[in-house]
Amino acid sequence: MNKYIKGFLAMVGATLLWSSLEVSGSYIYAEGAGTVTLLSMRFLIATLLFGLTMLVTLYRTGENLFKVDKKDIKQFLINGFFIGAHLITYWFAWELLDPNLPVIYGIFYMYPLVLSLIAVIFQGERFGLNRKIALGLGTIGALFAVEFLPSFSTEALNLKGILLDIVAVGTWVGYLLVGQNIMKKYKPLTIVFYDFLQVFIYASILQSPSVTISELTMNNFLVILYLAVVASYCAYLLYWTAVKSIGATNAGMIELATPIFGSLLAYIFFTTSPTLLQVFGLLLLVGSVYMNFREKEIVYDQLTTDNKS
Repeated sequence: MNKYIKGFLAMVGATLLWSSLEVSGSYIYAEGAGTVTLLSMRFLIATLLFGLTMLVTLYRTGENLFKVDKKDIKQFLINGFFIGAHLITYWFAWELLDPNLPVIYGIFYMYPLVLSLIAVIFQGERFGLNRKIALGLGTIGALFAVEFLPSFSTEALNLKGILLDIVAVGTWVGYLLVGQNIMKKYKPLTIVFYDFLQVFIYASILQSPSVTISELTMNNFLVILYLAVVASYCAYLLYWTAVKSIGATNAGMIELATPIFGSLLAYIFFTTSPTLLQVFGLLLLVGSVYMNFREKEIVYDQLTTDNKS
């Protein structure tokens, strides 16, 4: 399997696993758990899973994935800050804007465009015609698929939630740019373990453990456990495997296809059919994925080669 196919399939897998966030997040809030409880428990469990995986790897192969060179510690701390800030602002925005999911997703799905502009302008990344078409189709298609276009509801709309969602976009872009650079030297397990450990620490500072425990019920804990294992441990490992193979901009464009899987899950489990405009958006997303796959341009290697020259 070549590098692009590996990264493409890993990103499709991560997108599939993230497609259930919409239902899971809303359910957790409805069950009485707040944002800090969700984040602290989710990333405590995920951090322990990554740590256990790295210990097993050390025992079986002798490879110490915990090791980070002293000169790289600053980059890991910056990356951990970005993902911590992203998750805290994103989930607080979700809590404030819920149930207006079109606005939540509509703002967030602008991140591949922002990321691509930064990569082209400041990093000199090449952007072929197919990728330009893929980015355009993906952005417009995602906005139609989540019903942000042609118009969106003003239900639960508030400035604080919108601003937090915008900050979440900026911090996610920063996270990807810094993390992609780290990926040139370290494996996905290493970066995600230290990222998640920092997220847990940041979230824990915001709330007393007694409050966290008081907000937990058997129902919301099981959903948080699901998010920790499926949407965190598995999804982020696949995501960074994709970034290491095909670069952050390609991964971001493929992530725009999340509504495809979300719509399929909604139809299978809730017999909810998409509207005609949503179907239009989903078709644009299929076209976007096809155009991205057709290009097969591994920008990660491209940047590495440019930096060596």
